[in-house]
Amino acid sequence: MKYKEYKALRAQGRIRAGIDSSVALSVGKYLPARYSYAVAFWNIVALLTVPGAIIAGIFLRWWVGLIILFFVTPTIFAANRKSAIGFVLQYAEENEDFFNALVENDLLVFRE
Repeated sequence: MKYKEYKALRAQGRIRAGIDSSVALSVGKYLPARYSYAVAFWNIVALLTVPGAIIAGIFLRWWVGLIILFFVTPTIFAANRKSAIGFVLQYAEENEDFFNALVENDLLVFRE
């Protein structure tokens, strides 16, 4: 699919693009810094919740640490994955060369 064709169909609301989350995370290194910094920041926050959960389990209640470990940490990782997908798709809409590179490598999935 060509970029101009996609933009026209997208403006009419007749097509949507998608990308696998693992692909979006690996393609993130080709995005502008503002996108990669956001993903990196939230990855660090999610990783820091693990020792935070251990500390909360020791100094507060054991179940508080478990709640943080089993609910907060995975939620942050899942939200970060969705953000990475959104960043890649947003940048693909803004940058024709990036869009064409994704299409040439069959990384984008189109749905009508």
